[in-house]
Amino acid sequence: MRLNTLFKHLAIIELVTLLFATISCSARNKKNETDYTPMQRTEVMLRKAVGDSIAKIILKARTIEIGCDSATIKKLGTDDRAVVRYLVGDTCNYTADTEVLGHFHTYLFVKFTARKQIVTAQYDFRLHKWMLVGKDNKPLRRFDLLNTEILKYALLAFPENQKLTEILKEEEK
Repeated sequence: MRLNTLFKHLAIIELVTLLFATISCSARNKKNETDYTPMQRTEVMLRKAVGDSIAKIILKARTIEIGCDSATIKKLGTDDRAVVRYLVGDTCNYTADTEVLGHFHTYLFVKFTARKQIVTAQYDFRLHKWMLVGKDNKPLRRFDLLNTEILKYALLAFPENQKLTEILKEEEK
């Protein structure tokens, strides 16, 4: 009889232990995309749109250069690099790539260099397109340019550039 009650008590203890174990496992907070901060959300969107290897170069670039042509190139400082990363990582610019008629003409480029790996973002403000090209100028990805924030930043960097000024005036009409 004593042995029978001992087994009952052990069975109850095992059930309670099993119950606590399953409750503690299912109560863990699983992180989903809605839990990310805005900067993390931007990085996730960038990685999904362009791929991990290209996003890594953009996010970890030690040197970032911005230019309108080969004669006017500026190497950016630390604060400016953060601003340009934010502008390039703007999630609305990764949504689509609609076909347009016209030849892509680079009005602005941003060159990201990380450990001898180079990715360049080239912008055509007239076609409202931008694309990422590799070291050998081979196009990697192309997207629609839905906002002109990078154009406004370029005008701050190159206030004397007449082409960029004309394009911004056209955009504001």
